[in-house]
Amino acid sequence: ADRIDAILPSNGVYPQLALRPPPAARERLFYSRVAIGVKASRARELGWDRQAPDWAAVARAARDGRLRYAMSNPTRSNTGMSVLFALASSAAGRTEGLTLEDTRQSAVASRLKDFLSGQALTAGSSGWLVDAYVRDQATLDALVNYEAVLTRLNQDGRLKEPLVLVFPREGIVSADYPLMLLAPASDGQRARHERLVQAWRTPAFQRDVVAAAGLRPSIAEVAAPASLPSGAVSEIGLPARAEVIEAVLAATLGEWRRPASAIFVLDTSNSMQGERMLQVKQSFKVLAGLQDERLAARLSRFQQRERVILLPFSSQPAEAVRFTLDAAGSATRAQLVAATEALQPHGGTAIYSALINALRLARQELHDDPQRLPTIVLLTDGANTAGEPPAAFDAAFAEGPPVRVFTILFGEGEAAALQHIAELSGGQLFDAKRANLTEVFKDIRGYQ
Repeated sequence: ADRIDAILPSNGVYPQLALRPPPAARERLFYSRVAIGVKASRARELGWDRQAPDWAAVARAARDGRLRYAMSNPTRSNTGMSVLFALASSAAGRTEGLTLEDTRQSAVASRLKDFLSGQALTAGSSGWLVDAYVRDQATLDALVNYEAVLTRLNQDGRLKEPLVLVFPREGIVSADYPLMLLAPASDGQRARHERLVQAWRTPAFQRDVVAAAGLRPSIAEVAAPASLPSGAVSEIGLPARAEVIEAVLAATLGEWRRPASAIFVLDTSNSMQGERMLQVKQSFKVLAGLQDERLAARLSRFQQRERVILLPFSSQPAEAVRFTLDAAGSATRAQLVAATEALQPHGGTAIYSALINALRLARQELHDDPQRLPTIVLLTDGANTAGEPPAAFDAAFAEGPPVRVFTILFGEGEAAALQHIAELSGGQLFDAKRANLTEVFKDIRGYQ
């Protein structure tokens, strides 16, 4: 592949720490504040429409069930990560320079756990999260996202109730949209980087982007969009050490957030023989944490307190197998991998019978522990050839609490049928025909 000379991430801190060698140059082009968009009625009830709360009050509202919100997965999206570190920094009494010792304070853990108890919807991207919030707005109180995104959402007519943009008093983390020149860089690359920065910082270009995207400009000559809040907001900086960021993300997944139940509905029909089943087995080795120790893989693996349920199916659904990850987890992870290694393709394809069973399992998980966040992942490489018809799943879905189903298009799978399942449940379709199956599973982990 051709070399990439530069990147333009939403926030430059983590790439700055993660890239080896560090970027050769970094120039801020725009910025956007992360805000909590709270329904107007709930903001009035909490008094946040009159005075901005502190982060402790936000965490208490979530803990007490008065703030059920949607927020992106902090391991996958800048908005979720920004809120996480604003909370941790405020609990530690810092505006910058959060340390590893700070993250081990009981006050930090308590505040993050309180806040995360109110998260009712997660996602791997801020964009998908907006549509999911609109779909479920009747059951949610707030949406965490960029101020520009929240402002556009208030204006596009899809909300039954407008959102009040809340910036807690201690401060928030802003996305700085830096153009980062990757090292090593030649003199020619440095010169082209500088020319591009200068062109993008001209008043004309900044005005165009401000008008189109709702971002705040990086130069004083251009005003911020009139639609954005005009008051001053304190800034909190992301930690300057990679191990601090990694420690907080790991504790969030394994200790502080609500526990998840991930139900994998796996096609083991005849057509899954050979390379297709090998790809499934390899994917679960990675998800179980027995292969690939890179950071992205560690954050995508099954986490402490998570329950993983395997539901294989062919001509009919097989018996579900449950695994609950404990603190050590190594034996359970090995057992989980052994269960996938034992899968042998045979028979037909009873997609909807398996999905109906998965729905029952997910709803039982909710009944037994309302704090759990169950999701279903369906992997199939073909059309339904046995068992219940599609209408039976639609009817079963309407009979109880909704559960999101994330579908994977694989082999000769029917895109229209899988898209319908995802849309009906509020999930999403992922295409494994054009991407590595392991990477698709890791992407789905951002939504679980």
